[in-house]
Amino acid sequence: IPLGGLGVRDLARTSLALRTRWLWFSRTDTTKAWAGLDLQFDADERAFFFASTTMQLGSGTDALFWEDRWIGGRSVREIAPLLYACIPKRRRKLRTVVDGLADNRWARDIQGTVGIHEIGQYLQLWHRIAGTTLSAEPDRLIWRWSANGVYSAKSAYTATFAGSTTCAAWKLTWKHWAPPRVRFFHWLAHLDRCWTADRLARRGLQHPARCPLCDQA
Repeated sequence: IPLGGLGVRDLARTSLALRTRWLWFSRTDTTKAWAGLDLQFDADERAFFFASTTMQLGSGTDALFWEDRWIGGRSVREIAPLLYACIPKRRRKLRTVVDGLADNRWARDIQGTVGIHEIGQYLQLWHRIAGTTLSAEPDRLIWRWSANGVYSAKSAYTATFAGSTTCAAWKLTWKHWAPPRVRFFHWLAHLDRCWTADRLARRGLQHPARCPLCDQA
């Protein structure tokens, strides 16, 4: 109830949670029939997935050098945003960590105009990844909203409420002895959804001059 009034899930948040599921499986399960397809996701879905995941580095064969958060829980985009902007989009999606670290190939991905600020971030990134060591263990994508680090629709839906404030008014509405219609009216009033005269006025609506049922003013 605290997350949805009448217990009906927020459809926009539910859609975001379920769409994120495909992003998760596209990175963690290559046995699916749709693996490798160019699935389309909007900016909000990708941003939510990015904020919800970190990469535990192992062999570096699955971790993406430019995209994943593999540098102490942070990504190149967060550490060196100006340098990241100099990397072609196609290269961002293909360059793995193991490939990028070999002979410092990641430096060859930098294109376009490189100014003093980009050079500063380049040196900063160089020092951050200089001591990176790989192992024989597979890379592991970690979902930050669950204890076991694995995605679940429930944890994703709950995560969309992170930072929201709670209100105890729902207890007065639903944990009360009043008849259901009274509680429902209180819920509408709390959400400012009652069609009162002032609300009608704000929406530019007016009451009819005469009653349509009894034809009286």
